[in-house]
Amino acid sequence: MRRFVPNLSTGNLAIVLTALATLVVGALVYRVAWTAEEINDRARSIDDVAVTIDEAALAVTNLGATNDLASSILASATPLDDRLALVAALAESVDGHATSINGSAATVVGTAGTIDATAKGVVESAGGINGRAAEILGIAESIMRGVDQINANLDDTIDVVSRVESDTTNILGQAGAAHQNASCIDAALGGVDGHC
Repeated sequence: MRRFVPNLSTGNLAIVLTALATLVVGALVYRVAWTAEEINDRARSIDDVAVTIDEAALAVTNLGATNDLASSILASATPLDDRLALVAALAESVDGHATSINGSAATVVGTAGTIDATAKGVVESAGGINGRAAEILGIAESIMRGVDQINANLDDTIDVVSRVESDTTNILGQAGAAHQNASCIDAALGGVDGHC
């Protein structure tokens, strides 16, 4: 009984492997773009929380509720440190994935060059393989440009996260000082807060 063995020439095998590599790279680029959008959404949410904290800090001017407002601001701001650390970790993880995709795109470009060299040796199919190799090379270069842009966007996102974290630290410090001042005012008015 004879086995069926598919007849794949070296050129066809290289084209199939390159097409598979291109699909994998495309899936990775889509995943990186999706993760970057998720990071942008979380950064917007953090910005909204920071605005709420700033508004709460301005309300300290009301002497009757100063103690309660300062305690509320401290309680609301404390979970932000964990969220900012999570966003920074996600951004670094996406940056690592983008670097990996960049390496994969370089491999695709190298494979396209090999296909081009093989196509020159195959007289009957040289024209068709050359055309396909040029298309693959164009796709790979487009992917590399997209990955470079993603890397640049991630660098910007990490910078924004660092600035938001710095602002949050400043707000926490100001809220603590406001709580201290409010306790001292309360003590001066005969209160028994004990934080002054």
